[in-house]
Amino acid sequence: MLLRYILVVFVYFACVLSPLFPWFPSSHQSTAYINTYTAVFFATVIIIGLLLLPERRMERSMRASWGESIAWAICGIFILYVLQIAAALINNLILGQPLSSEHTADIVKMAKTAPLFIFAVSVIGPILEEIVFRKILFGSLKKVIGFIFSAVISSLVFAAGHFDFSHLLIYFVIGFFLCYAYHKTGRIWVTMFMHAAMNTIVVLLTMNARLPDTTGWIHWLL
Repeated sequence: MLLRYILVVFVYFACVLSPLFPWFPSSHQSTAYINTYTAVFFATVIIIGLLLLPERRMERSMRASWGESIAWAICGIFILYVLQIAAALINNLILGQPLSSEHTADIVKMAKTAPLFIFAVSVIGPILEEIVFRKILFGSLKKVIGFIFSAVISSLVFAAGHFDFSHLLIYFVIGFFLCYAYHKTGRIWVTMFMHAAMNTIVVLLTMNARLPDTTGWIHWLL
């Protein structure tokens, strides 16, 4: 299991850092760049899915009921919005950081160029992040150092992994709540659903509503 987890993490970061590879198209707004990145996302989720396939036969720990899990998945979307807005206000009013994110704005521009990229960053991206940061990192550390410290470490790595350091607090708060949701339900699909639904709704609203400040609230995208 440890070897599989190491391979999953390696494949994930290879995906995230793939634009740095020499074979990757250089212009991040070009169609070739966006299509290549989209293909990398799809290939990554397939490879990681195959690596984790043997875990279906492993003994499962105590999990929340399906009813509780569905309630968590749906209510969690709204909780994430509230937490993100609160963290963004603290980040802006107290820490003096901007609401807008150039990192996120670039992603929205690329999504407008290639619609399939929307699915890659709104659905596949969150699925990969939940596997790496919640299931593997948080889940493994929790067995050794307990919930609090493992959630803090996982959330810090999750925040740093977005390379948007002026918005670390926002990423951290989102990551910590997702750790808590996974801890309470024991079902990784719950946090995947929350994360992906939140991304998808806001990306679509941002692309269609034409509100210039909306992109300032989408700090959780890859």
